[in-house]
Amino acid sequence: MIGPRTVGIVGTGLIGTSMGLAIRQRRVAERVVGVDVDAAAVEAAKTRGALDKGGTTYDILREADLVVVAVPPDAVVDAALQAAGSLRAGTVLTDVASTKAVIVSALEQRLPRLIRYVGGHPMAGSERSGPQAADAALLVGRPFIITPTSAGDGEAVEMVSALARGMGMEPVVLEAKAHDDLVAQVSHAPYLLAVAALNAAVDEALHIQGPGFAGFGRLAASPVEMWTQICAGNAQAIRRALARMREELDRLDRALEARNELALLLMQAQRRAGGDS
Repeated sequence: MIGPRTVGIVGTGLIGTSMGLAIRQRRVAERVVGVDVDAAAVEAAKTRGALDKGGTTYDILREADLVVVAVPPDAVVDAALQAAGSLRAGTVLTDVASTKAVIVSALEQRLPRLIRYVGGHPMAGSERSGPQAADAALLVGRPFIITPTSAGDGEAVEMVSALARGMGMEPVVLEAKAHDDLVAQVSHAPYLLAVAALNAAVDEALHIQGPGFAGFGRLAASPVEMWTQICAGNAQAIRRALARMREELDRLDRALEARNELALLLMQAQRRAGGDS
């Protein structure tokens, strides 16, 4: 299937602007148009070269054949419904939220039938936020998870897949609940683990931290409002992931106490990480 000719982006923050940069730099589409309630953010995205045209009203999306809703999780459904009022019949709509089951279900039920929705989630980000922090390189080589609705619109899935590949990402199709379970294990729970590590360390330790712990710091420094929404929206899956982590921490604790099996546990993790030293 031919990829999109004009991509519309709702929300010119870190991810929306990074996608706009990637689309224009890689010539994935002929044009990129963007909308944000913050006129300064739109102007910043245009200045960065992420948009051909931008504005603060959804009318600008009328020319798009693929629209990406790149706003915080709690705002996705409302923004998508508002955008739908300005879209042409047959337009494909996706989003970038890192929780999917609730959003996919809500939009499948509430969007006009002529709007072809496919859930999306680029597995990319930064502890920084806003269009000034945007970088097309954030996306390269990263998975772009696609969560179709029960309608199973194969052409819409292929258009979103084409967008992902064009930006240098790897499209991965998952059912929405499976997405939430898996992402809880590799993104949401690790964020909370970083929060726990920072909160548990005494002040004196923070002054002598090494690069490994600094990685925790960068993760914990991510925008609190966004992460509060993510954790609330995927709480049950995150709790299951934390329980699995707790079991592994208990295994490590027992290995330290008994002074056995520690090397085996470390090597198991090393193999899964692809390490060889």
